[in-house]
Amino acid sequence: MLGGDRAMGTGVVVRRAGERFVTSAPGRTSWHAFSFGEHYDPARVGFGPLLVCNTDLIAADHGYPDHPHRDAEILTWVLAGSLRHSDSFGNVGVVHPGLAQRMSAGSGIVHAEVNDAYRLDPERPVAPVSFVQMWVSPDRSGATPGYAQRELAPADLDAGLVPVASGRDRDAAIDLGTRDATFWATRLGAGEARRLPDAPALFVLVGRGRIELEGAGPLGAGDHGELRDRGGSMITALDPAEVLVWGFGR
Repeated sequence: MLGGDRAMGTGVVVRRAGERFVTSAPGRTSWHAFSFGEHYDPARVGFGPLLVCNTDLIAADHGYPDHPHRDAEILTWVLAGSLRHSDSFGNVGVVHPGLAQRMSAGSGIVHAEVNDAYRLDPERPVAPVSFVQMWVSPDRSGATPGYAQRELAPADLDAGLVPVASGRDRDAAIDLGTRDATFWATRLGAGEARRLPDAPALFVLVGRGRIELEGAGPLGAGDHGELRDRGGSMITALDPAEVLVWGFGR
C-alpha cells in the first residue's frame, strides 16, 4: 500500500486524498483513487466492481471532448458547478449538484463532458465545476448503451442516505447494470450522524467537509474508506459534509 494508506483494524482501510494519483491538463485536474491511465499501482486497481473513482476540477470552457467508452456503468455526481454531457446516441444533459446521472457504455459510446453549461442556460454561472466520476463493471458485456438522469430532492439528501443508483434497489433514483451494487449519497450538517448500509463491502468517499468514520477516525475531503464486513458503522460530520457510498454484495 502507499504511504498514506492505513489499515484501521479488521476490515477497514483508509486512503488519503494527498496520496491520490494526479493527472493535469490545460483547464482541468483529476485525482484518481485507483490506477488510471499512465498511473498504475497493482495494489490499487479498484474495489470490487468499482474500477474508477476520479474527482475532477474543470475550469469554464474546458473539459473532455469526444472520447469512447465501452462496458462500464459510469456515474457522475457533481459537487459544485455544472457540466454539459453529450453523446453519440443524441443524449444531451446538464449535470449539477443533486442530479443523478448514469451512462451505460455497453457495446460502445462516444461522449463529451464540458464546463460550458452556461451557454445552454444563461442563469448558470461561469465558474469551475467539481465532480466525482465512478465506473462500475457491468454484469453483461456488449449491452445496448443507455443514459439516465434524475433530480433528487435536497431535503432527502439532507435527511439520510439516498439510493442514487442500484442494480437491485427499486427505490433507487436510477437503475444500474450491476446487480449487486448500490450507490448512495447524503449531506450532513456539523454533528449529524448516519448509519452506513449493511453490505459486505462498502466504499465511503468524502466529497466535501470532514467526517468521523467509526473504527477509522477523521476523514477529510477526498479521503475514502474501504470497509469489508463492517456494515452498519456510523459516520458523523465534523463539518458540513457530503458523503458518497458504494455498497457491493448481497
